[in-house]
Amino acid sequence: MDSGLTLSSESGVARLKFVRPESRNSLTRTLCRDLHAALSTFGQDANCRFLIIEGSGGSFASGADIAELEALRSDRTELLALYRELRATQELLYGMDRITIAAIDGFCMGAGLSLALACDLRLATARSLFAAPPAKLGLIYSDREVWRLALRIGTAGARDLLFTGRRVAADEALRLGLIHRLSPTDDLDGALLELLDSLRSCSPASLRKSKAQVLRLEREGATGLRGDEEAEEAFFEPDAAEGMRAFLERRRPRFS
Repeated sequence: MDSGLTLSSESGVARLKFVRPESRNSLTRTLCRDLHAALSTFGQDANCRFLIIEGSGGSFASGADIAELEALRSDRTELLALYRELRATQELLYGMDRITIAAIDGFCMGAGLSLALACDLRLATARSLFAAPPAKLGLIYSDREVWRLALRIGTAGARDLLFTGRRVAADEALRLGLIHRLSPTDDLDGALLELLDSLRSCSPASLRKSKAQVLRLEREGATGLRGDEEAEEAFFEPDAAEGMRAFLERRRPRFS
């Protein structure tokens, strides 16, 4: 696709790959729209048992496309449409009744990390790097993004990553619980095949029902979550303007 997303499906395994290596697979509105459509299509395919999301060129996804976000700050309607496309895609991925796998090689940050955390399983190469950096851009995650981060690594770990925006290497990501498996040899395809073999040895009905049970238990703990209004408004604050400019100019932000 022109958006930078490739699609394939074979032997019950669907694969969605980001192919925007020039921007470390940053997520544009068009890419998110195509990803949402692809997820909807595979979600209706009875032959699709497993879904893999992966990147290319040494990155999984480096986050939202900051250049696009910064350019859209003057158009509230379009910027919010982009943000809501990102959020809707995350929620569709999280709620799918298929087993979803994030295959991570390289940068996995911001909205890219949120996508990975919406998957059931995450495996990564040893050179992968993770970060939750909204505070460095004068932004905040939505309640559901923070909730999923805290589900994976606990509230103490979530505080650390959200308050510092620091980058986490793959071995620490494994210890924290950001990822489930680490491929120290960078043989991501080999690690994927091993994982798929394990999954295929299980009853499809049991996997489907087990996932539904886990989702139900997680969602029961989400009663205090609010809507996205606070996260949306952050895009139009002065700190967001400064954070995005500093990111694009490759300098330290000077927040008010």
